[in-house]
Amino acid sequence: MSRTARRVPALILLLACLASAQTDIGPFFKKGAIRVLIFSGRNNHDWRTTTPFLRDSLLTTGSFDVRVTEEPAGITARTLAPYDVVVLDYNGPRWGETAEKALVEFVRSGKGLVALHGASYAFGGLDTLGDRHVRTGIIEPPWPEYAEMIGATWSQQAPKTGHGKRHSFRVKFVDPDHPIAKSLGPDFLANDELYHSLRMRPGVKVLATAYDSPDIGGTGKDEPILWTVNYGSGRVFYTALGHDVDAMREKGFVATFTRGTEWAAGRR
Repeated sequence: MSRTARRVPALILLLACLASAQTDIGPFFKKGAIRVLIFSGRNNHDWRTTTPFLRDSLLTTGSFDVRVTEEPAGITARTLAPYDVVVLDYNGPRWGETAEKALVEFVRSGKGLVALHGASYAFGGLDTLGDRHVRTGIIEPPWPEYAEMIGATWSQQAPKTGHGKRHSFRVKFVDPDHPIAKSLGPDFLANDELYHSLRMRPGVKVLATAYDSPDIGGTGKDEPILWTVNYGSGRVFYTALGHDVDAMREKGFVATFTRGTEWAAGRR
């Protein structure tokens, strides 16, 4: 047998090992941890500070292992396969068929999704926003499956979705026995934007609301703040809170975000 012939099986084995290392990243996660992938990189909010805060909030609990991608449009089913839950700190343009299908099937198959604040503005049907709330004038077709997954979206039709000036308000649990809310008390304090007139989809289970005072441009109604959605076999948690790091530092935000991520991953 020639030296070249002897090298061929070894080369094939090496290539197989490299391919396995690229697609099976499981061994590199903390054993027993909830595997989280945060989608970031495009948001009219300050994702450069909020994403690290979200990551650190999860890691501090000791229950999570967290990765971040700033290019979610490049995801595939293989990219998502090792993870238990995706967190959306994103409200930019649509990703294209491959990435969008991958996320839908990820959740539908029994995995988790967590979306916060401006994520209800994302993915078409509205004027796409750039950094610092600059309107781009680009309006893409809406992504209907996404709206079903997160349970509510913004609308520019009357009554328009919006918010009054930022202020302190109390968020009241309407389902205090839910695993996300249990033992947190009847309410908690937020200092944030209070979204109103979101277009809620059927099947949403509201966990908490806040009174939107007309004195500061609100609706005079209790507006939904936290909710869950069952999508296929998967779990989705949405919080309307989290405008910036200052808003995220509130104890109630941290508690409900970390618990909501646990719940979406099927661990609570």
